[in-house]
Amino acid sequence: MNVLNPFEQEKKKLPTMLNVLTILTFIGSAFQLVSIPLSKFGMNFAKKALENPEALEAMSEKEVSDLEKSVRVFDLMEANSTALWIVTILAAVLCIYGAIQMRKLKKDGFFIYAVGEILPVIGFTIILGFSNVFIGTSSYVSNLGLPLLFIILYATQLKHLK
Repeated sequence: MNVLNPFEQEKKKLPTMLNVLTILTFIGSAFQLVSIPLSKFGMNFAKKALENPEALEAMSEKEVSDLEKSVRVFDLMEANSTALWIVTILAAVLCIYGAIQMRKLKKDGFFIYAVGEILPVIGFTIILGFSNVFIGTSSYVSNLGLPLLFIILYATQLKHLK
């Protein structure tokens, strides 16, 4: 209660956990947007590695096989790049907007954020196919685990939102 003006409502303080999560969301969304043009460099690097006989000799059979599969996925991504960019940008915007709303302690922000996290999983799976989105353990963790973890962490903060 404000002693100088007892009728003025005190502004509710942003919980620390919610503050940290929203900051991480802003950083992650910015990284996601920056990674769009950078992914092109990674794709070109993998393709050049397959054309380099010295690089291929230094790799095991499994590494060469994984690289070949990655290049096939990269080709598929390149062929569908516009749709993938739209999904990625839309998802990042939804996550940022949802985080801003949660910083204002609005519960709707959580649901907007959750849609932003789930959209790439569903969109990429539809566009690229399940087997091309989830190639190995690391892709399961990054494509499913992290979004799910953040949704759960934000869900623990719903008690602070109205």
